[in-house]
Amino acid sequence: MAIEETSYAALWRTRVRRNISFIAVAVPGPKETNTLHIFMHKIFFFAVLATIVIANACNQEGTPGMQVPGKSGVPDSALAGKTMFEASCVRCHGMDASGLSGPSLKRPKLSHATDLESFTKVVITGISGTGMPGHWDLTDTDCAHLYAYISYLRKQGMETPAGDTAAGRLVYNKSICISCHVYNGEGTSIGPELSNIGASRSPSYLRQALIDPGAALPESTDLVNGYGFSLYLPVKIVTKEGKEITGLRVNEDTYTIQVKDLSNNYYSFDKDDLASLEKVYHTSLMPSFKNTLTDEEIENLVAFLYKSGN
Repeated sequence: MAIEETSYAALWRTRVRRNISFIAVAVPGPKETNTLHIFMHKIFFFAVLATIVIANACNQEGTPGMQVPGKSGVPDSALAGKTMFEASCVRCHGMDASGLSGPSLKRPKLSHATDLESFTKVVITGISGTGMPGHWDLTDTDCAHLYAYISYLRKQGMETPAGDTAAGRLVYNKSICISCHVYNGEGTSIGPELSNIGASRSPSYLRQALIDPGAALPESTDLVNGYGFSLYLPVKIVTKEGKEITGLRVNEDTYTIQVKDLSNNYYSFDKDDLASLEKVYHTSLMPSFKNTLTDEEIENLVAFLYKSGN
């Protein structure tokens, strides 16, 4: 059955076309870098999408050495969506939609996309105030195919924590998590807020964050910091006057850096005024609970945190 394109796609593409010529010719200064980066991000996905479409066409013609899509186990109705998902969604949501820098799509409820119509609006226009960008290059028909594939992935099973949420709340209190995190208005905002963390992080991600917090720091997907910007990155700063600051990077551009220390004091520095700036990658100021909590306590804490957003 043919799907008529609603106004979402048409209006969004019209708006973008009016600005493409400006974006394409602008000489990127410090403030324009992110805009140009996102434009190039779209061009990259166009190229990947075209490559996958051509490959699928070759498969259907029986090109030697190429896998036939029908053998993947994905129903025919979702194959077109699989192509688009792998080109545009995997970077943030993961290969199986369990979530990476973006939220898991295998949650019991997708609050912004409860049906095909709302899903189409989210995909084309994005979600304001979050890292979900608008994909103006996709039509409503494309979104319907994408919706079918994500629905297929969700039916393959959702990861459900095995722990006890009530016991997890006790572990949360025992571990004094509020000394660095805010939960339902209580605590200190040195680390990420946890009130709805389950809506954006999978149980696997939460488990890893408790056991090895420095293994995968959360990444920004918003337009302000830019894609791939490591959040909560530990830094060590020494000014030319000899002042030392150890804390977390809040923001950074070519000429300045903003940080906050463990007392939640904020600082902004011109890089020319610094004697040294050390970014400590692959570490976290959050301690590991691998040796301080039992496996059962960790599972209970994961269940408690995951339930907070579901």
